[in-house]
Amino acid sequence: MILILLFVGIFVFIGGLLLMPTKATRLITGAIGLLLLSTMAILMIGNDNWHWGMHQTTTTSTVNIRSMSPDKRLGLLVYQPIRQSKDERVYVYKDANAAQQHTTASLKISNHVSFKSTKQAQLTTKRTYWAYNQHWQWLFKWTGSRHKLIRRQNTFVLPETWTTLSSAQAKWLSTAVKTKEAAAKLKLQKQVAVAFKAALAQQPTMTSQQQQALKKKLTDQARLVADQHLTQNLAKLVKGARSQPVR
Repeated sequence: MILILLFVGIFVFIGGLLLMPTKATRLITGAIGLLLLSTMAILMIGNDNWHWGMHQTTTTSTVNIRSMSPDKRLGLLVYQPIRQSKDERVYVYKDANAAQQHTTASLKISNHVSFKSTKQAQLTTKRTYWAYNQHWQWLFKWTGSRHKLIRRQNTFVLPETWTTLSSAQAKWLSTAVKTKEAAAKLKLQKQVAVAFKAALAQQPTMTSQQQQALKKKLTDQARLVADQHLTQNLAKLVKGARSQPVR
């Protein structure tokens, strides 16, 4: 609406000076147009620079997040350092639907990470912004700036079992875990083959169905032991990832 009044002020000012029949009406109409034009311009400048007609409003929202690690045994929050800044980071996480999300790099946005004795990782976002008062909202209806962000605080509340790694460190960890899993899989296959051969030698009359059941039993047992070993080594791998360059 203020834009309409601004154009009305311009039209009245120019039209009054050019179209009115007498000098007196030209001056009066021009003065009215100039007053309206000046008033609207001052209100726009005051609103833009000193937030006239606005008040601060804060909203808080909390959502559950998931680990970025493909391994369910590891809770992981990944960050990417912003160049030319030692403290600013962009955090990458998965929402409740497992869709990858990330925070925004901005001077108005701050990120914090805290660890607590909780099972569910969460992201709490606190937004503070300028909002128009009732009458001013009508006046600035079509300006497209009803909410002006002042600051946004993102707080990641993570279980104590989680860890944070840079994207480069997380990539190193993923490669290391895959290498360990590949080696464990190969070892598992060899162990199962040896155990099956020994069992078959003791009971050569086993039917094919019994052999399949035995293979499954031996594989499950070996996989359980392999998973336990990998879980025990996971802490070492995370420690190794932390020693890698952050970049």
